[in-house]
This record gives sequence, C-alpha cells and structure tokens, in this order.
Amino acid sequence: MLFAFGYLMPLSQLMLKSLQSDGSWSLKSYGEIASSSSFFWIVLRTLTLALTVTIICLVVAYPLAYAISRCSQRVATLLLFIVTLPYLTSVLIRTYAWIVLLSPSGPINKMLLGLGAISEPLQMVFNSVGVYIGMVQVQLPLMVFPLYAALTRVNPNLTKAAQSLGSPPTDAFLRVTLPASMPGLVSGCTLVFLSCLGFYITPELLGGPDDYLIAQGISLRVLILGNFNEAAAQSSLLLLAVIVIFLVFRRRIAEELDDRSRSDDVGASSALASGFAVSRPLVERISTLSHGASLHLHELLSSIRKPLLYSCAGFALLLLVLPFAVVIPLAFSDAPYLTFPPPAYSLRWFSRLFNNTQWVDALSFSLSWAGLSALLSVAVGVPAAFALVRHRFLGRLPIYLLLISPLIVPHVVMAVSLFFALAGSPLIGSPIAFVLSYTMIGAPYAVVVMIAGLKRFDRTLERAASSLGASPVTTLRTVTLPLLFPTLASAAIFAFIVGFDDVVFGLFLSGPSATPLPMRMWDNIRLEISPQIAVIAVLFLAMLVILCLLRLFVGAAIEGRRTQAGGRT
Repeated sequence: MLFAFGYLMPLSQLMLKSLQSDGSWSLKSYGEIASSSSFFWIVLRTLTLALTVTIICLVVAYPLAYAISRCSQRVATLLLFIVTLPYLTSVLIRTYAWIVLLSPSGPINKMLLGLGAISEPLQMVFNSVGVYIGMVQVQLPLMVFPLYAALTRVNPNLTKAAQSLGSPPTDAFLRVTLPASMPGLVSGCTLVFLSCLGFYITPELLGGPDDYLIAQGISLRVLILGNFNEAAAQSSLLLLAVIVIFLVFRRRIAEELDDRSRSDDVGASSALASGFAVSRPLVERISTLSHGASLHLHELLSSIRKPLLYSCAGFALLLLVLPFAVVIPLAFSDAPYLTFPPPAYSLRWFSRLFNNTQWVDALSFSLSWAGLSALLSVAVGVPAAFALVRHRFLGRLPIYLLLISPLIVPHVVMAVSLFFALAGSPLIGSPIAFVLSYTMIGAPYAVVVMIAGLKRFDRTLERAASSLGASPVTTLRTVTLPLLFPTLASAAIFAFIVGFDDVVFGLFLSGPSATPLPMRMWDNIRLEISPQIAVIAVLFLAMLVILCLLRLFVGAAIEGRRTQAGGRT
C-alpha cells in the first residue's frame, strides 16, 4: 500500500499529466519537446556525460577492485570500508569539498603552480570539468562493488593454469580473468550509467550556466517557469528511458536473487552469459596473427603490472578520500571566511552552527523524520526480503525489480511526480511528505541488504529450534531476528543515510515549517559557501563512525554468543 500510494500512483499520474494540455488529452507537450533544439542538446549532453563518466569509472575502478580481490580478508575489509565511506557520506558534502579543491585558489591549483606545471590557475569548477570530476568521485563506489563481487568469484587456479601453459600474466588476465568478470562489469556500467542519467546535485553545483542536463531542465520548468506539462513530458521520457535499460539488464541487476551457488568457479560461462563471448573466435584469430608482437608486449606489461596496478588502485583510493582531507581541517578553521589551508584553528564554526536556531531546527527535523523513515523502510523491506528469499512464487522477479526500482529511477522524476500528486493538499511542506518520500528511497536499500543477509543465514539453526518444539513465531523471535540484528542495523543505517542526505525531494516538498538540513546546506553552498558545511561534515562522519562501531560491536557480540553456543553443543 505504501509503495502504491507513494511511488506507483504518483508516477502513473505524472505520465497521464504529460498527455494533457489545457484540461484535455493532447500530445502538445511532446510536440514542443520534439521541435525544441535546446532539448535535443540537453539530451545529447546528458547522454555524453553519462557514457563518459561510466567509462572513466570503469577504468579507475577496475584496478582498485582487482587489487582488493587479491588482498587478505583483513586488508580487503579495510579497503572496502574506505570505498564505502564516501558512499555513506552526503553528496552535498563531497560536492562542497570539490568546490574548495578545484577553485582557482584551491589546493590543486596551488600544487600545480608550485610544481611549475601551470603558469596560472586552471578553471576547474563551475564548468564541465568540475562536473566530470565530481561525478566520477560520486559514482565510483557503484562501479567498484559489482566488479569486486565478480572478481572474488574468479578461481585463481584458472589463471595459474593458463600461466603454467606458457601464457604471460597479462595474457592470462585478458583470456581468463577479464571475461570471467564481465557480469560485474556489466552490472557496474549499468548502475553508473542509469544513475548519471538523472543525477542533479553535482551538475547543479559544479557545472556552469550553459551545462544544463535533463534533470536540471525538469526542475527549472517546475520551480521557476511553472511549465508543468512540459516538465511532466520530459520526466516521462527520462523515466521510460531508464525503465527500458533497467528491463534489458534485469537479469544482471537481479543477480542477488539468483539461487545458484556462487562458489562455483566462474569462467568462460560468465562471459557467455553476458553475451561478450560471441566475439571470441575473432579475438582468437587476431591473437594468432599477432602472436609474436603481442607476446613481447605482454612480457613488457607483465614486468610492470604490479607497480602499475598498485599505482592505479592508489589513485582511485586517493580520489575517494580526497574530499575528506579538505572538509575536516576546514571545520576547525579560525578564519572568518572560507580559506584553505586554514590560517589558524578553533571551534568558532561549531559555536556559530549550534547558536543558529535555523541550522539546529533543520538538523532536528532531518534526524527525526529520516530516523522514522528508516524504521518504516526496514518494516517494509524485511517482510519483502523474507518472501523473496524463502518462497518461490509467480512474479517473484518482477516484484523484486519493482521494490528496488527507486534505486534506479531518477529522484528528480520521483520528486516531481510526488509534488504533482500532493499539489493543493496540506501535505506539501509537511513532515508526512518527507517521511513518505524518504521511505520510498530507503526501502530498496533495506530490501537489498536484508536479501544479502538472508542468503548467508544458516537455516540449520532455525531447524534445530523447530525440532526442539519451538513454534515459527518463537523461532523468529528468539533465533532468526537476533542473529540477523547486524543486518537489520545495516539496513536501517543505509535507509537513514539516504533520507538524511536527500536534497531533491526537499526542493519540491519543503515549506516554512518543514526544512530539512540538506536544504540549509544547499542554500549555503549556492549563496555563501561557509565552513559551516565542513562542521556538518565532521558531525556526519562522527555519527557514521559511531553507528559503524556500534554495528561491529553488536555483530561481534552475537558472533561470540553463537560460537559459545556451538561449543556447548
């Protein structure tokens, strides 16, 4: 019901609205779009950005994912946490950091000037250069995780076998590892490309006035021009494009729901499944013809592969953590305005933030309603995940795709549809609208996290409880849910962060008595760019660290109890 009221119904109304003009059915809005040359260039610019960012993310993320997959478990866990950290941190904060880093007086320009690489500062912000750099940093984790998951499933013995037959390491990589990682490569590229199509925050803050993308065009028509029908038509076209791509790659996106064992060796079958093996005969022929030259090239690359791999992986990690190296010192700056590095350090910006009732009220608003939404997201996601993992029924795959689709559908489209659906009602500018929207975008995270937890859950413990006479409800209450508590906590943390960090819904649903913290940050970055954003970043990181430590502590405690119970039996 919640999904139908807050998600499906508004999107359906949005598409119907795009087919209306002056109270009657009409294709006038689509005709105006088709005849608009500016819309054509906006679409072309959006597609170019999405494709370019996807390719750059793939090139940057692959060495990092490969290096992590070859590390020990402990090191891999630490590196994955570093990759996860930006993903769990506000996009606004990261974009704010890039404004500081890329500005003409920022540290990157200062470093290049100091090295003598440039004679005058480069213009890297408020233009397309800044957009591309910011977008790559924001989207990078979405590419790393699927690649890492695919690479960890590649049996290293296959590569060793190829090398034992005379294949140089780089040749063995191209013939074995790369084809076997194609499922992760396809998943990562699909996620990044779809996410870029409707991305709003980073292009709006880092781009120039002539770099509009389609998401910005939609918001402009709703918030400034009041051209609702054309905004509905553009939103519908963007929605349809995303749905088509989503359905084409539905099997790959829904891989988490796959019941087949993942411990099986991944080899050429993965490439076949991805449809990338059709060109293998051609590759083999080219390889045979150029065998001599390619052998020398492979030997050369093999000699430098490790330094090259670690350099590329280090660059990717640096790109992920660089914004934090800026915002943390800025939070403790004693300067009366934004300057980096700070000339002196103090807590003046902390004091200023907590003495500002507007900031405190906005913080209280976001904590309260994002927290409630996280609980509702878990309440929606947990039963859905149990049904999808433990039962086989007709329509299982479509229902899963529907539940996770808010991860893919551009938030600007969802926000506009909800704005149209609630227009004229007192819900606009009320906390209820925010709770509804935060739950819609938080529930898919709860579903995905819970499905991953349930797939790893050892059901023999439940069967043991049942064999001792426990009812299903008692087993759920005393065995299943306590053991799944770390997963539940992770689901709640993800759902909370995605709601707490939202800006797009705030643009359309805010009111005088309902202004979340991200909207205050948004206005500050656009109008002032003060170190108060850095203070919020430090508070956000501190809260994140506390939540993660709490989750690790509870997980360790439960694991200890499970080990003790196993020892007694």
